[in-house]
Amino acid sequence: MNVEVIGTIATIITLLYTVLGLPAQIRKNKQRGSVEGISLFMCIMLLLTFSSWVVYAVFKKDYYILISNLPGAICALVILFQLRLYKN
Repeated sequence: MNVEVIGTIATIITLLYTVLGLPAQIRKNKQRGSVEGISLFMCIMLLLTFSSWVVYAVFKKDYYILISNLPGAICALVILFQLRLYKN
């Protein structure tokens, strides 16, 4: 299997998680007006993980990694904003 195919498969799998899972959580938080059950630590770790991969991808000029991790970093930022916004 060549590297391009593996990169494409990995990008698609990561995007599915990021584009389906995290936005669903963002919508749920907004509809409820609450972030009950959301861990601040988990959100910070998500942001750090996605962001570190984005920085790595920029330096390596690896667009597979960039495309698959940038949406996750953005969603993690939004959820952190919601944690502050809907703070009890």
